[in-house]
Parts: sequence; C-alpha cells; structure tokens
Amino acid sequence: MRGRHRHAVRLAQRGTDAGDLDALQILAQVWEQARNQEEAERLYRQAADAGDFGALGKLIRMRVEAGDEQEAERLARFGSTAEGEIEVPWSP
Repeated sequence: MRGRHRHAVRLAQRGTDAGDLDALQILAQVWEQARNQEEAERLYRQAADAGDFGALGKLIRMRVEAGDEQEAERLARFGSTAEGEIEVPWSP
C-alpha cells in the first residue's frame, strides 16, 4: 500500500475506532480497492451490524461478485446475526 493509502487508512481507522460509520465505509472501500476482500467484507459487516443499510447492500454486492448468489440472497432476505453470520429464516 502506498503512502497516501496508508495515511487514508490511518485516518479512517481513527474514525472507525471512535464508532464513525462513515469511516467504516471509507476504510472498507480502501480495502476493497486494494483487493483485500476479506477485510473489506469484515468492515462492511461491522457497519451493517451497526445499522448501516448501505454497507449491507455492499456486502450483498460483494457476495454476488464472488459468485455466491445463494449467500447474497440469504443475506438480503434475513440479514445477519450479532456474530456476523447470516440469520436463519424465522418460523412461528
């Protein structure tokens, strides 16, 4: 990662540490552009778990792009648990 990216990551990480959802999204985008899908998904999931629906949409898009249509569909329909797993369907 080049100097400007490292600086951006440091700044975004400060915001993330303070609970800033926008900073989480920015940091996730930086990692996604750097082709670190695992870290990007982790951060998008963290933002989605905190109520950021835009981050949930990005997680779903990433699952589709990774070829995992079934997981993307389940995530879109049921969301995720506090542990970051896709929620199971609810039944009465």
